[in-house]
Amino acid sequence: MKKKLLSVLVGALTLASGWLQASPTVLVYEWAVQSGKAGEFAAALDALQKSDIASDRTAQLHLESVGFNGVNPATHRVVVLYPSIAEMDAWNKKFVGSDAGTAFLDAINEIASPVAQYMEQPVQSWGEVSNDDVVFDVVRMQVRDVAATAAGLDALMKAPESKDFPGQIWLIQVVRGNAAPDGRVTHQIVVGYESLAEMESWQDYMVTTEAWKTWSSVARESFIVTNRFTVDWLAVYDHNYTLEDFD
Repeated sequence: MKKKLLSVLVGALTLASGWLQASPTVLVYEWAVQSGKAGEFAAALDALQKSDIASDRTAQLHLESVGFNGVNPATHRVVVLYPSIAEMDAWNKKFVGSDAGTAFLDAINEIASPVAQYMEQPVQSWGEVSNDDVVFDVVRMQVRDVAATAAGLDALMKAPESKDFPGQIWLIQVVRGNAAPDGRVTHQIVVGYESLAEMESWQDYMVTTEAWKTWSSVARESFIVTNRFTVDWLAVYDHNYTLEDFD
């Protein structure tokens, strides 16, 4: 099992200051796609990802559908994982004004509206990082105590009751774009499973454990949940980079 731990102290300082760290970085673009037009949106994105300019970078891109999203009108997300902010910036400069970029924007202009965009960086991960997980439970939060949240999750995942955890879990910091349709967000907990059935089975078990009761007490004191939703991966494009590389 592969884990990556960034300094909790750095995470806490970044929460207060908003500094950007030299770290793997995620860009999230939320879209409200018109009913019945999801296939056209996916086709336009697929054409872009198969262009020469899309492959000329180090990144992994996901097209995701969003379910049970509360007041947030987004129906889809385009999520891009980069090894660094520098790589992200270099490719964005290539994309702006390019033929492939213009064609993509023209194709979706009448069928999708941008809702929000934000930048994230990982704080800590647990479990087996794998592209086999295609259903994700996303908890969006205003965190008061980053160190306590990270330590509480670490204790939860190291508890004997969690030894058979089937998926992956990430504590993510939102470093730009904190104002969202569903409230101000500083962090997310993102939990991946292979299916909704696997998620349901694990959650039904986990909430009965003493480890979960301890974590719930930490959670109540450490953060406020602003929204919770599920996402399903519809397509994944590896441009010289994978989720395992990101971890």
